[in-house]
Amino acid sequence: MNRARWGGDSDYLSWARTLDEWADGARPDPLQLPPLSPDDLPADTWQRLLARIASAVDRRLQGGLDLMVREVNDAADEFSVGRALTRGRDVLRSVRSVVTHPSLPADFRARMATLMDEHTRRLQEELERGVRALLADGADPHAVETRRRTLRDNPLTAVLSEPSAPPPAGWYEPTGRRRIVTPD
Repeated sequence: MNRARWGGDSDYLSWARTLDEWADGARPDPLQLPPLSPDDLPADTWQRLLARIASAVDRRLQGGLDLMVREVNDAADEFSVGRALTRGRDVLRSVRSVVTHPSLPADFRARMATLMDEHTRRLQEELERGVRALLADGADPHAVETRRRTLRDNPLTAVLSEPSAPPPAGWYEPTGRRRIVTPD
């Protein structure tokens, strides 16, 4: 059931606002969200929410990876390349935490996690193909081997072996159900 909250808020609105903030980079990770089920929302609303999740993931992923590619291309040394790859992993980790969020239905999480894993592997392969292309274009073999080593020492695929998002923390009402004990 789509629980309405005080002030007219709902689970849908809570997810929508959080996803928009997250996609724009205003939030690190939206882990405190209410659980969702397709039965909680009308079919068209559920489809809108799934489209909104996909759009937010796409915006966050594209923005973060575009920045990573610019930083790798502009890097003056291999340390800077490694730092850019670390930031790329942070983006992938953040996106993965959203698509595998425990408040989403299990079948949706599994499908999205599989797509995300494939995307991450393809991205790593593209980076390595780019390094091979440098060698084919006549770049210094020593510099190419150094870049290859940097890519393999800082793989984007490292996020695939990390655990998924933790379960959401339960809600706690500090003033609810208090027991007052008075001495006799």
